[in-house]
Amino acid sequence: MKIFQDVFTNDEVLSDIFPFELAFNDVIMKVKSSYKNPENIGNIDIGCGNAFGGNEEEEGGDGVPVEKVNDVVYNGNLVENPMSKPEFMSFVKNFLKNLKAYLEANGKADRVDAFMKGAQEFIKSVVSKFDEYTFYLGTSESMEGALVFSFWEDESAAGPVFFFFKDGLKEIKC
Repeated sequence: MKIFQDVFTNDEVLSDIFPFELAFNDVIMKVKSSYKNPENIGNIDIGCGNAFGGNEEEEGGDGVPVEKVNDVVYNGNLVENPMSKPEFMSFVKNFLKNLKAYLEANGKADRVDAFMKGAQEFIKSVVSKFDEYTFYLGTSESMEGALVFSFWEDESAAGPVFFFFKDGLKEIKC
């Protein structure tokens, strides 16, 4: 199993149990999420529904529906961090500058141009639909770390899509 940690805070924000695709010049990792019973997070759903093969709502004791949580948020211990557009712009400007410096200092200078192009394209798309995004930080809640973005690309989906800056994460094998 692989865990993805923020390069600045070492917060664990994602694991490889969530498949991802790369977007925006291979700068952004897109991860689909869903809402699940917290006891089933990390369990693999083989598509059989409940014990009788149905898809009824999961219930707790006394027939009370169980509160469901977003699997990406729950598994990554992400903390929602609301921000205004000016706060976001200030944050992202500083983050991109720091991440560019990190790439240069860690032998990845050849990655900088593609990173900056993809990052600017992604941020432009976020700003165009700013009010539709939700922002998260890792468990340290440090504004020095990476921001995680979520957006409902498809209202009929099981959950929003989460966006992570690939270059801001390091893989740790467990």
